[in-house]
Amino acid sequence: MKLYELIDTIQMWIRTVQEMYGNEIDVEFLVEHEDYLRYIIESTNYLAELVVEPEGFHPHRYVSFEALDKRKDLLQEPYFYFDEKDSSIENIVENLYKGISYIIER
Repeated sequence: MKLYELIDTIQMWIRTVQEMYGNEIDVEFLVEHEDYLRYIIESTNYLAELVVEPEGFHPHRYVSFEALDKRKDLLQEPYFYFDEKDSSIENIVENLYKGISYIIER
């Protein structure tokens, strides 16, 4: 898997998610660059950040999805996904959908 293939896939995916879940989430496009993406995704109870970046000194290969509960009075239940060296594009997209489902359904 090449980074530029992943970037193209994630850009199409985020637009699909916006269309599918537009009433339940807001997506803010912070950076869309040829080798770096950064989005903020907000639901009623969660604030998430999706980052796609070149390999480096971070706990993921290319993709990081982190969602934190905005409700202060409840026990925090964050959701995290970090891809790994052997993650396929399909596996990454599947886990990103899980993250979207998590922040919408809780």
